[in-house]
Amino acid sequence: MRGKNLDTLNDYSKDKKILRFDFLLFFLVIAISSFGLLIIYSATRETMPGGVSDPAYYLKRQAIYLMVGVFLCIAIQFINYRAIKRYWWLFFAAGIFLLLSVLIFGFEVNGCKSWIDLKFTTLQPSEFSKIFMVISIAAIMSKWRSEKVCQVTFKKVAISLVIALSFMAFVLLEPDYGTALIYFCVYIGMLFLSGANFLYILLILGAAVGGVIFALNSGLIKQYQLDRILVFLKPDAQPTEGSGYSLYQSKLAIGSGGLTGKGLFLGKQTNLNYVPEHHTDFIFSVIGEELGFLGAIIIIIILGVIVWRCFYIASNSSDNFAMLLSSGVGLIILTQMTINIGMTIGIMPIIGIPLPFLSSGGSSLISIMIGIGLVENVSVWREVRKEHEIAYQDLK
Repeated sequence: MRGKNLDTLNDYSKDKKILRFDFLLFFLVIAISSFGLLIIYSATRETMPGGVSDPAYYLKRQAIYLMVGVFLCIAIQFINYRAIKRYWWLFFAAGIFLLLSVLIFGFEVNGCKSWIDLKFTTLQPSEFSKIFMVISIAAIMSKWRSEKVCQVTFKKVAISLVIALSFMAFVLLEPDYGTALIYFCVYIGMLFLSGANFLYILLILGAAVGGVIFALNSGLIKQYQLDRILVFLKPDAQPTEGSGYSLYQSKLAIGSGGLTGKGLFLGKQTNLNYVPEHHTDFIFSVIGEELGFLGAIIIIIILGVIVWRCFYIASNSSDNFAMLLSSGVGLIILTQMTINIGMTIGIMPIIGIPLPFLSSGGSSLISIMIGIGLVENVSVWREVRKEHEIAYQDLK
């Protein structure tokens, strides 16, 4: 009889684990990533950037990246996220190792040494290190074994700051100021959600502002990066060159789309290659031109719902590590979509940030799919007291 009851409990737990998988989040991620394949094909089939000869080259490549990302997202579900917390230091070490490797073995593109050539593809370590930083900070800010209740002490804030600065320092050495900004925003967001003293957050923000002022006055920021700031402050300053040209053409493409767009594959600004990097950083320009205001709004809504699901799962998680882990992934998506879309329409500086799930690039897509896998893992493995009570009642 006892064995029968245990079998019933095991079956119940398995069923509940399946039901706790957030199918809405997974469906939205697959849907928008699949649409990303279509819009990347639209952006590259005529221009074929990089000197490729196959119009479907970027479509095929992104499809492979998506399959790898989906596989990893599902595979993560077989590991309890609590085991990830125990070995957070391995993820921290892996992230630092990857960022150090790119400084030694990487190659430079557009002034940034951010990629490693793996022969069969390229790797951008900073994309994966975002996830590793979130894991590390979530582990540090959550409850320790010596604590009866979770307390966000000065010690925790100090250690988490050292971890965040370690990641950001290596990214700044590339130098990739845009990605470093993402790291900083995600860290501040996680610090706020952890319940840390607001004074600590203000002090860190103040130190960051001081660091930016020092960098501007000391010449650490290169001229082309200063030009991007100038273009943000005065959008019409350089409409025919550099960042000013990119912004001008991006706004022109989005504005020409009108309410419903010119139609898929019919964007003149993109097909004629007027918008630079239109398959990566400026993919939203393609969406705006070909699908119009309505299409762009639908994309923003889908991205917003994905972010909401991340925070919803975080709010219903069973411990602080799970909450911060899910929130951290949500913050990555929210920060990147805000900056990327903002820079294509001129309300954010142009800093070379990919649009999650949509921009062409394997590192960006695979890393964010790993992040979604972690969020789903929190949903699958969470413990809800009421469920245990129901299971106990079923045994009576």
